[in-house]
Amino acid sequence: MQKSGKKFLLLVLALVMALVVFAGCGSQYTFKPLEGYEPGNEAVESNGGFVAKKGNWIYFINGVESNTSSNTYGKVEKGALVRISASALAEGKFDGAETVIPEIVYDGNHKSGIFIYGDYVYYATPNNTKNMQAQVENNWLNFKRARLDGSDVLKGNYAQLEIGNHEYRYVVENDTVYLLYADTANSELHAVNTQTMKNTTLVKGYASYAFDAEDIDSPTVYYTMPVAKKNTYSGGSATNESYQQLFKVNAATTEAPRDYDLSDGFVDISLSEGDDKYEMEYVNLGTLVLDGIGADKTEATTFNPDWTQENKPKSQTGFTYAIERYSNQNLYFTITVLSGDTTNTIAYVCRLDDAAYAAVTDWDTIQANPTIKAGAGVESAGNAITLVSHYTDKATETALYYVENGTQYYIYLDSTTNNIYRRATSVTASGFVEEEVRLANAQEGAAFLTLDTESKFLYYSRTGTNGNALWRIRYDGTAEDYSDLGLGDIDENDAEEYKATQYLGIDYNNSWFAPEVVAGKVFFANAETYAENYVYVMDVCATNAALKERNEKYTAVQDLFTNVAEKFSEASNIMKYYYYGKDVSVVTDENGKYREEYEEEDIKLIEAFVNGTNLSGFDFASVKDSNTQKYYYNCVSKVTSADEKKINDSLLTALVVGAKVETDASAGWTWQWAAIFVPVGVVVIGGAVTFLILRRRRIR
Repeated sequence: MQKSGKKFLLLVLALVMALVVFAGCGSQYTFKPLEGYEPGNEAVESNGGFVAKKGNWIYFINGVESNTSSNTYGKVEKGALVRISASALAEGKFDGAETVIPEIVYDGNHKSGIFIYGDYVYYATPNNTKNMQAQVENNWLNFKRARLDGSDVLKGNYAQLEIGNHEYRYVVENDTVYLLYADTANSELHAVNTQTMKNTTLVKGYASYAFDAEDIDSPTVYYTMPVAKKNTYSGGSATNESYQQLFKVNAATTEAPRDYDLSDGFVDISLSEGDDKYEMEYVNLGTLVLDGIGADKTEATTFNPDWTQENKPKSQTGFTYAIERYSNQNLYFTITVLSGDTTNTIAYVCRLDDAAYAAVTDWDTIQANPTIKAGAGVESAGNAITLVSHYTDKATETALYYVENGTQYYIYLDSTTNNIYRRATSVTASGFVEEEVRLANAQEGAAFLTLDTESKFLYYSRTGTNGNALWRIRYDGTAEDYSDLGLGDIDENDAEEYKATQYLGIDYNNSWFAPEVVAGKVFFANAETYAENYVYVMDVCATNAALKERNEKYTAVQDLFTNVAEKFSEASNIMKYYYYGKDVSVVTDENGKYREEYEEEDIKLIEAFVNGTNLSGFDFASVKDSNTQKYYYNCVSKVTSADEKKINDSLLTALVVGAKVETDASAGWTWQWAAIFVPVGVVVIGGAVTFLILRRRRIR
């Protein structure tokens, strides 16, 4: 018996090992290229987020997926990169998505998604390899690329970075793609040349940094640096000056623009030359833009290239710089004049224009600091630096900035009233002026998303039910446009165009990418019940009048559900079942599966809703063509069979009286367990593994 038992165990183990071998056969990155993609140089729309368009193809991440989910290449559906034809989408065909990259596309910060350059898409995906303890190290991201037809996937990676400690983007400089990233845990900036695979450390020890928030392709980073005091370096660190310096660097940079001589005042005198940490480490390949040194310094160090006894700084004790936002090649930053008395400082928000800065041939990093005068504008070399605001509590990092027809604007949310304001700044004969216009009142919980400079809409979020609600408002009106309706000489239709308006009642996932507008559609991860966080689309609605009409129809349908439910809750639920695109014949047909659970009056109301005929005082006719979810927004994702079943089962059990869902006792079984419990004689290695399935019958 013992020998027989051992033989049986050996046979089982052999079977398991054989299945493992067969399961592991084949290349990890074997994928048949998709048809229909034509190489070209078309401009990419909406690069860097979760959706982007090139040519006739729209590429997007197929719903919200976790980095801890299984990420075996070729087996991923949810969270994979998919594409859909823009022309098909315009024709109302929403179910044609095809998988391009069958692995999870992911960014822990949900700021950077897919980047398309040439015929390739660049992305990051959670690591799926195991460590010595057989644990999948999915807290790391692998950075890769693939051709836009899904072929030619990079088998290695450009870099592997820990999730949560990095902000990144792919950028192009001189026809070369770089992976540009900030290592926030170590205060470092890096750039990886995707052609040579060389990882260059651009800077170590930054105080703050900013990528261009609007120009996602920009290879430029601005950052601030502390300045070490001379003769204070010891034990691997130094004391810093009270002032700061402002730098910029390009992702293609491989060498510092000047040498730093650290031998004078930046060595540890307790050590000998050649000892570890004898000389202070200073890695900085950037170009110094502003030196905040003050006039109280009697000598310069290697960090102050433009300092001389004659080149007197504009502040006695110096300047500090706080980056608010880098936007469309304009750096918005707060410059603070240090006076030695921290209660008596002057701080203004200024703009540094990249183009104007580059045009100045004799830029002096000390004299370029703006001359700040209370209540007036600023003066700077080549007018590269201009004043934005005297109010550092308004022009903050959460504000949105733009320049139009030479005028500087910024939009901010008042932290006390929750009103949204737009400010225009200018310098007149009487001095610096900020003109304010109130765009909207009491927008509690508002968080700005983006400015659409073509449509002139500000998109922002507010707290929703399961996630965030999406709102928008025109930001280019006059003060009169935002006045109350019916006052003065305002035309009501014109005023309607400038009202803050919500997009239906949808909730988008607030822990993922924000909604994006591409090809006339709003793409969003639907956080509503029965959506499972897949990507949906809805029309942008070019005017507020169009959006208002859509909202009114949506509200009318939702109100009908509520009103009908007051007396006929079961009928109301079947109307919702129909609204979500399900077949109500299971209730309305004479031989419908659940017909016996409903009263005849319920059946008549349901049929009236579906057919758009008024009944029992309910106005169903007005919503005849708009009584389904698909009228308002549609799923464009490839929904997995498991999620599709989950959605259908949830709708059935929640809305249909008497409905029960069959459960499968085999759920969760792996093939390894099946192999152990299946008699060896019935296993077919070359085909399917056959085993007993236990099924619990539906309970009535």
